[in-house]
Amino acid sequence: MNIEKPEHKTAILALTEKGAALAVKLSASMDNSAVFMPDRLRPAASDSNEKGIHYFNKWQETFAQVFRSYTELVCIMAAGIVVRSLSPLIQSKFSDPAVIVVDEKGQYVVSLLSGHIGGANRLAREVAAKLQAQPVITTATDVNGRPAVDILALNMDARIEPLKNLKLINRLLAEECRINLYSPYALAELIKEGFAWRGWPFMKPDGNSPARWAEFQEPAVIVSPQVIDGAVSGPFIQLKPRNLMIGIGCRRGVSLQEVCHAFTQVMHRFGLDERCVKAAATIDIKFEEVALQQFAAKLDIPLLTFSKAEIETLDGTYEPSEWVKNKVGVGGVCEPAAHLAARGGMTIIPKQKIGAVTISAAAEKSWWWDWDQEIRIF
Repeated sequence: MNIEKPEHKTAILALTEKGAALAVKLSASMDNSAVFMPDRLRPAASDSNEKGIHYFNKWQETFAQVFRSYTELVCIMAAGIVVRSLSPLIQSKFSDPAVIVVDEKGQYVVSLLSGHIGGANRLAREVAAKLQAQPVITTATDVNGRPAVDILALNMDARIEPLKNLKLINRLLAEECRINLYSPYALAELIKEGFAWRGWPFMKPDGNSPARWAEFQEPAVIVSPQVIDGAVSGPFIQLKPRNLMIGIGCRRGVSLQEVCHAFTQVMHRFGLDERCVKAAATIDIKFEEVALQQFAAKLDIPLLTFSKAEIETLDGTYEPSEWVKNKVGVGGVCEPAAHLAARGGMTIIPKQKIGAVTISAAAEKSWWWDWDQEIRIF
């Protein structure tokens, strides 16, 4: 059978009549799900709504297609069958779908593959709750009630660097070793749990001297959008949240080269990782500037726009420019645009003028911040 990329995200697979009945029952309580069962079970499912049921004759071929097309697999069958079927398909914990196994009676729900990043642990708990079953989670951090760095990164929409250290840091967490936690963001208490909170050792530039780092105590987890790869070399993980909003102002007819140059210069000057940028923002009358659209496309980010009225609501929160006021009707573009895109977050880079372009950056207001505490990016 041919399986196209589905709207469904969850595939529920069964091989026996009892398993098929449970699959149909479970699917009824799960949005965006589809059921897969052998064609020989078609008569048994005739009383069910067959819109979301797919029948097959070749198990391994079907399983392989489902594995590549769906983000979650619920397998109602023996774990051994699933393990053997998975063996030629597994590639990476960062790309494989979540796979869980449920017994025919619906008594146990086992998280089998991609427990953290793929979401199998979460899926196992959700399915177990629907079936009033026992979830079986075997990942060490979960068993010991400790945080897992990859789950934290997933929830923060953060990059993990270097990936080679992920297994080591998670093992140390599971073994209840002391892991130091650093961040310029005032992290919420629920994020700090299980770590030794150390604050932020970044030192501000002194005159014309470059910014510098104080000593990190390792092992460590560092939550920051800054490029600090050369500051530590031992057992550490850096989580780089994708929560930066770049505000852009420009003169009419600016080129893509000028915009890219200004952006690169500012990010380098402040030591920020370009991959942490989530969106670009400007005033609506600049949306037709081809260079801005090309810039957003180059970074594969959306280009957000705000009206004069929206920007005027931030009057007094940034240094206005009479020249900009005369040209576009508001005292500034890049700073208020970045701040609005960040949904009331924090401006971390004030207006920087590079040729015909102005750049500002703001950090998006995020659930993992403690907004009662001071944020110290620089």
